Order: sequence, then C-alpha cells, then structure tokens
Amino acid sequence: MPSSTVQSIGDRITYAWHEDALTIIIGQSIPRTQRMMLEGWFLAWLAVGGATAMEMVGATGSDRTFFLIFMAFWAFFAFRVLKVILWRRIGREMVRITAEGMSVKNAFSDLGRARFFIKGNIKKMEVVQRDPTKFMQNLDQSFWIMGGDSLQFTYLRGRFVLGKQLDNKSAAQLAKLIDKGLRKF
Repeated sequence: MPSSTVQSIGDRITYAWHEDALTIIIGQSIPRTQRMMLEGWFLAWLAVGGATAMEMVGATGSDRTFFLIFMAFWAFFAFRVLKVILWRRIGREMVRITAEGMSVKNAFSDLGRARFFIKGNIKKMEVVQRDPTKFMQNLDQSFWIMGGDSLQFTYLRGRFVLGKQLDNKSAAQLAKLIDKGLRKF
C-alpha cells in the first residue's frame, strides 16, 4: 500500500501515515533575514580569526601563548556557529514510529545517527513547560542555537527530548500525534 498524503502541523512539521509506520519530519529552517544575520555574524567571526592569526605570526613568548589560547576558543565557537548554519540550512529532525518502537534522528540532510526507543518503554510524552522568567530557557529558543527541545518523554529511567524550538501549539499537536502513532502500531 503506498504511503498516504503528507500532512502538516504548523509550518515546520510534516508527517505521513504508512501501512507499517508513521514518519514525521521537523524542518529547522528560519526566516531569510535571521539566516542572513547568522551568516553575516559568521563572516565577521572569520575576519576576527584571520586578523588574529595574522598578528599571531609575529608573536613570540607569552604573546604567542595568548594568541594560541585565543585561537583555540575562536575555533571552538567558529565550529559551533558553522554547525548551526548547516542545521538551519539542511537540518531536520526525523521521527519514525513502527510496531517495534520509535527512532529519533537529528539529520544534516540525511546524515546523522538515529536513536531507537523500544515502544513498551516509552512513557509520558509531554510538552516541555518553559518559565518565561528563566534566561537560559529563553536563550534556548534563539535562532542562533540548535537546542530548545519542546517535547520530552521518559524512557526507562531517563528523560529524552525532541522537537527543537516548536511553539506550544505545534508541540502539543505533535505530542498527540506521536502518542497516537505509538498506540496504533
């Protein structure tokens, strides 16, 4: 039996019911202006790194040590921002529910490793409640960060999350859809 038509929840979540599975894709794209700001910031960061590297060439002693430490931090943040840029351009969360269980994959295009959860051990799919007065919870919803998961569930003794940076309405609908899929298969 061919897969059913693709349906959507909000503007970022698409799903399709199949004979033996439910597949859900959560896109990670952001508005063009935000993507341009993120990429502009990255280019400025590259310029800072280039200027620092040029200064480091002539440095000796403790100055060279300072530049090496600075460049290590610079490279760390350059990698993190590049990862977010790629996530916003080609990233997506892929969820597949079958009779055996649920797999969740953070994919760059199709690259990524899926985590598999046995169906009988998945408990309590719920929307993550955020406190608007908590700085870190609000920061996780920023477009320059990959985090900000919106759903959580208990698996064995641990808590696992998915649904990056979804609004509450979409997250609640997604939680219901996943619960329905877990019951159906």
